[in-house]
Amino acid sequence: MKIPDLKSGQHVFIVPKKTEVELQEIFNYLAAGFMLWMVLDCIQRREHFVWIIIIILLPPIGAVAYFFAIKNRASAATSDGITSSGGSLGTIIPFAKPIKKEVETEETLQLKELIKQFNKAYHYEKLGQVYIEQKKFESAIPNFEEAIQRDPEMLEARYGLAKCLHGQGKFDEAATALEKLTTIDKKYDYGNAIFGLAECYRLGGNDEKALEAYGDVINSFHFFKAYYHYAHLLDKKGKKQEAIDYMKSIIGSSKDLPDYKLEKERFWIDEAYKFLRKNGIELA
Repeated sequence: MKIPDLKSGQHVFIVPKKTEVELQEIFNYLAAGFMLWMVLDCIQRREHFVWIIIIILLPPIGAVAYFFAIKNRASAATSDGITSSGGSLGTIIPFAKPIKKEVETEETLQLKELIKQFNKAYHYEKLGQVYIEQKKFESAIPNFEEAIQRDPEMLEARYGLAKCLHGQGKFDEAATALEKLTTIDKKYDYGNAIFGLAECYRLGGNDEKALEAYGDVINSFHFFKAYYHYAHLLDKKGKKQEAIDYMKSIIGSSKDLPDYKLEKERFWIDEAYKFLRKNGIELA
């Protein structure tokens, strides 16, 4: 609202008190939503519970700090191809040449200093994760192993170790790490751990164990890639009709997918169509 200033003769803008209250309410809603987003992200990434305390006790600064310290770092790693959702270890870490030259960053130096001071499993595991983001698998492995030795129940460390071994093409060793992890929690990382185990068996040439693990995946999760490889292994064993039925189930399930999910699974849907056409089956 604009009113004249009697002394100067100029007009002065005054924001009505009601508008100020409304703006403050909007800001509070946005801040609360952002905090909730960061808390859920923290839980999903299985970050240290201290972050949740910081986010809740220091609104909204704690949430902003978490965003730049953790979520941004993880997003950068995803853009480099290190992680991806709904996939196996094969999509988590593509085969990459390890970086030979050891270049310390501020983050690795801080974590090493914390290890010197406290010698905790948590810090070893976090250092291993940083090395994974840098694709320094050789440097990451001993840190994950140390974390596991100090805390055998630390599933994040077992998962990180498996990622490194898979990234090095050591599928049998990666499978061993994932076997121990999935024995403790079969649904770890929303099914990606058991899916990664199936992939390691398949890539390592252990078809029987791969079939069993893929079976566990498709009984609980809808990963089209799991259905596809399960069907292929059945076909390899001479169970052609079962393989055809599973390929058909991929296409049938795809019809109910939202657009964003359909695009994500498009490759495996197309591969299922190719398999069926190769076997003389045409679907409308």
